[in-house]
Amino acid sequence: MAKAPSRREQRYLEQKARKRRMVLLGVGALVLVLLGGLALLLADGGGGDDKVVASLTLDEYTIEGDLEIPAGDIRLEAVNVGAIPHNVGVRGGAISAELRSGEEGSVDIGELGPGTYELYCDVLGHEAQGMVATLTVTDA
Repeated sequence: MAKAPSRREQRYLEQKARKRRMVLLGVGALVLVLLGGLALLLADGGGGDDKVVASLTLDEYTIEGDLEIPAGDIRLEAVNVGAIPHNVGVRGGAISAELRSGEEGSVDIGELGPGTYELYCDVLGHEAQGMVATLTVTDA
């Protein structure tokens, strides 16, 4: 006949069982988080960014670069190669932060359909000196 475990042995076995349950719960939670993340990636088509990017160069009173892009969710990415601060945006829409010489920045414009849109720098006096350009958005 087997001898009943002592109280000390019972506590030890209970603690061991409790730790095992905690580890299993942690592993289960981790698996759920990973599966949820995988589901989000798959639902997003692999996690890619579906933005249409226009890469622009800002210089003293000029905006150059990708001035013809397909329609879609637009992001302007700009680098200031000039000596003074500039920014860029779409007339009536969002505008980037002010970029100092050598800085890069971006601004999400949102959905733009086919057509022409005016890009400009709203730093005081820059637009008046010709810092505007036409962004042509074509059919996607």
